[in-house]
Amino acid sequence: MARSRLLAHAAGALVTTAVLLTAVFTGPAGACSCVPSTEGERFHRATHVFTGTVVASAVEENDPSTVGDDRYRYRVQVGVEHKGDVPPMVDVLTSIHGGTCGITLSANAEYLVFASGDSADARVETGYCGGTRLASGGPPVTTLPTGSTTTTPCATPVP
Repeated sequence: MARSRLLAHAAGALVTTAVLLTAVFTGPAGACSCVPSTEGERFHRATHVFTGTVVASAVEENDPSTVGDDRYRYRVQVGVEHKGDVPPMVDVLTSIHGGTCGITLSANAEYLVFASGDSADARVETGYCGGTRLASGGPPVTTLPTGSTTTTPCATPVP
């Protein structure tokens, strides 16, 4: 009887340990993952870098049969352009889903936006890995670190 109780406690401890280890060493499926980079490298990869204030937001619902293609569309009043050419008012698109590296921007907040895409239609795209951040952090860092292996010219975005 005592031996059975001891085995039951040992089995329970083993199962609990296995569950905890699984929880610690696995993450959510489809989580966003970015290649580590400096702000200077993100500046060089971006097509457009500008400050802007979010004046409106909406959800762009796309194909209902496709999971993960809905996006936030933020209407941004452009302030200072640091790279590229965008119109004075531009829509900044990002995935709704954090797992696909979408970001959430706040109304009336000013951001330093690192974006890609052709702005001719007044729409550009950004995401978590692009580096968009609050503008209160100062102007963008534009220099590459010494010994950087980035070979992409500033005007060409990296896919």
